[in-house]
Amino acid sequence: MRLRLPRGRLRGRPSPPRFGTRGSWRLLRRIKAPGRTTGAPADRRGPRLGLRLSVVTVVVVGLFAVMLLRLWSIQVIGAPAARSRALQTVTVDVPVQPPRGSIDARGGQPFAEDVAEEVVTLSCPSSDRQFCPSQDRAVIERLAPLVGKSVAEIDAEVQSNQIGPFVPAPVAVGVPYSTVAYLAEHASEFPGVSVEKTYVRAYPQHALASQVIGYVGSITAPEYARFSAPRYASYGYTEQDTQFGQSGLEQQYELALHGKPGVSRVEVSPTGAEVGTLSSTPPTPGDTVVLNLDAGLERAVTSDLASHIAALRAGTVPGSGGPVPAPWGAAVVIDPRNGHVLAMASYPGYDDNLWVPAISEKAYRELTPPPSDPQPLIDYAVEDGNPPGSVFKLATATAVLQDGIITPQTIIDDTGTFTLGTTVLHDAAGEVLGPVDVTQAITESSDVFFYTMGEWAWNDRARFGMTIQKTAAAYGLGVPSGIDLPNVSPGQVDSPQLRELLHAEDPQAYPSAAYYPGDNVEMAFGQGETLLTPLEVANAYATFANGGTRYAPEMAAALVSPEGRVQRIKPRVMDHVAISPANYQAMLQGFEGAVQQPNGTAYGSWVGFNFSKWLVAGKTGTATITHTSQPTAWFACFGGPKGQPPRYAVAVEVNQAGYGANGAAPVARAIFNYLYSHGVAPLRLH
Repeated sequence: MRLRLPRGRLRGRPSPPRFGTRGSWRLLRRIKAPGRTTGAPADRRGPRLGLRLSVVTVVVVGLFAVMLLRLWSIQVIGAPAARSRALQTVTVDVPVQPPRGSIDARGGQPFAEDVAEEVVTLSCPSSDRQFCPSQDRAVIERLAPLVGKSVAEIDAEVQSNQIGPFVPAPVAVGVPYSTVAYLAEHASEFPGVSVEKTYVRAYPQHALASQVIGYVGSITAPEYARFSAPRYASYGYTEQDTQFGQSGLEQQYELALHGKPGVSRVEVSPTGAEVGTLSSTPPTPGDTVVLNLDAGLERAVTSDLASHIAALRAGTVPGSGGPVPAPWGAAVVIDPRNGHVLAMASYPGYDDNLWVPAISEKAYRELTPPPSDPQPLIDYAVEDGNPPGSVFKLATATAVLQDGIITPQTIIDDTGTFTLGTTVLHDAAGEVLGPVDVTQAITESSDVFFYTMGEWAWNDRARFGMTIQKTAAAYGLGVPSGIDLPNVSPGQVDSPQLRELLHAEDPQAYPSAAYYPGDNVEMAFGQGETLLTPLEVANAYATFANGGTRYAPEMAAALVSPEGRVQRIKPRVMDHVAISPANYQAMLQGFEGAVQQPNGTAYGSWVGFNFSKWLVAGKTGTATITHTSQPTAWFACFGGPKGQPPRYAVAVEVNQAGYGANGAAPVARAIFNYLYSHGVAPLRLH
């Protein structure tokens, strides 16, 4: 018996739908009567699929209808309004950067100033600078050899993110008149190119006080983030500022020097092209910073320091015992009456003009040698602390006298050695000075006397505390000075607290946090972990010179606005050191003896100075850095016309120069020779 399959089915699958008239009628009947069954369950899937397709078809047709209606509305009904908007322009406010204020010496000589120069600029026809170079390659290719640059260099200038939209990109600064004339005569060949006046930073004194003055450069992202805070909004800082103080006084007085930008209201087409300038508000130039620094004195100090270092290296300094490395040195001159910094020199230096408009890679490599070599970018007067040696005895003598640990009449027998436990210390040159009081100990720099003071101060710490350290801090040693310069080292004075701090910061270098009697002995004559800068030492001796008032050292004397308004910077008292008249006189005689008496440690460097008219008193210092290198030489002094309060305090440090008497004192003598003959210029505020 043959088994016949039902019609329309093959192996259990539904037959293909029929699309004739009869098949369509049957499909419609099934849609109208979805609950009807005509056979096996598989027969019900066909009608449901058809229903879904019909719904989708209706939805798609509806969407297309809506889209066509919307397109017709935009293109036909809204066409006039769209055409009007396309022809409209917008206005954009473009900042105009102000001329930067100058930095002048007290006598009016400019150390830093903005000078007007011709600059070739290339306008960008788009608000997106990434597309500028592709606008007219022929123009850039013709312009490049004319201004002495490559096409790639001009591309980089135009695309720089340091330049805001609609601001012409400077591609060449300081171009000669012949180039300016050629561009004017062939303007049609250089669309978008123009020649304008711009301000460029210049340093007329070149390397003089270079680290103090500092330099400017393009603003960095962290600087922009810091100066774009709301409180600085009125100064108009943007990511497109091209001059921003990077170091020294340029950085310290950035806000005063910067000025306030103007605004140029530019009309811009919808395509981003500049149409024209509607209005402009001129910028306000920055203030002039007038310094206490005297240009003539600064030049003399710099020259004296450099020539003496050269002589030390050549071995021609009397008593030096032959050539010494003397890789770097620094000197500071302060007015003890008010804290005004009259000179600050650091050797080696550099020409600040190297940074204008941007320093070359070759020049930067020369300014950043290996760490073992002298670093021109470091201001050794304020940034690099070293053991001060015997110039620190100022603090030790004051502390033990004022606390009554000794009196001016106390005698110590300097046998040439000092024993503490199993350690035997000697005078620096192996001398034996015999019985000395504090005056003689200062004049002849008796280490044994001050070793003893360090031990006695330690033994009396229950009564007086760490008295030498407290007195040193009052003198400004090891504490922030308050000077108006960035990146200044506060120095440090050895103490139990310092040892704990050093151990916590670097346990490998300082495995023990303990502070022993021997450490206090070393500290008493300026060794151990005590590290000071020439600025700190000069200010300490200035404090003693004026009787005990410590002022904050001040580089700037006043800010002068473009309209001539003067804002004086008043002296700031930081601390006081109490010194009784008897104790003061005992120490003063010791400092005078160091330079005026034949047994004084610096006597040889001061022979012939006119002490009948000028008071000069000082102290040598010789500090051991390592036992394999020459000591660092120090000399600190103060003085001025007799019968008047001391006008000048000086500190000189020369690294690896030997004894202070030969390595540093001659520089101080040369400085006082200049001061004796010339003084300093009167403060000129304009």
